Amino acid sequence: MTSIVWDFDGTIANSYPGMVIAVQQSLKENFQLEFSKDTIYHDIKKTSIRNYVTELFRDKVHSEDELKKNVDIFYHDYKFLEKNNQDKTNLLPHAKSTFAELKQAGFQQFLVTHRDESIYQLAKTLEIEDYFTEIVSVEKDFRRKPDSHMLDYLIEKYHLDKSNLWVIGDRQIDIDFGRSVSAKTILLTDQNVDLGQDKTITDLNQVLSVIK
Repeated sequence: MTSIVWDFDGTIANSYPGMVIAVQQSLKENFQLEFSKDTIYHDIKKTSIRNYVTELFRDKVHSEDELKKNVDIFYHDYKFLEKNNQDKTNLLPHAKSTFAELKQAGFQQFLVTHRDESIYQLAKTLEIEDYFTEIVSVEKDFRRKPDSHMLDYLIEKYHLDKSNLWVIGDRQIDIDFGRSVSAKTILLTDQNVDLGQDKTITDLNQVLSVIK
């Protein structure tokens, strides 16, 4: 059986507007650091929010303990602010129809995300939770992408065939995540970029034709 592991933010849902606002406000209110929304968006797309803020603080502190403290302070407010902006999160075009089409064709689908436990309510609100065999969140003490930890868990639990496993995402971190277990990868982008992905799509409705 072919299995598909989906990323959430930027891949099946346009959640970046709320995330960017939350990053901007937490940095400003806690650290008096001000960046434009465009700057934040482009920087977190290159990596992840955690990596972004960690590197941002690294040049401003004198110890790893101080660095961890700043990151913890940032995330304390970020999580609250991001939840308050989740009404700005919408599914990307053709997301639901693609999930339904893949489910009908017999593909097993999973959702893997760096989000905390809020992903479960968000998936319910967006009416997509029933498409996934399991939703995996880092809240359960999994190591973050691109570490293979979450994929290893799914492969072992569901006896997934890595030769028939696809990982779909919109960032380098997602492609590296898939490659960490030698899965095939699909990058969702409207840019002409080579991040090491096996396939590239510009719209979710292209997924089925790509993996057949």
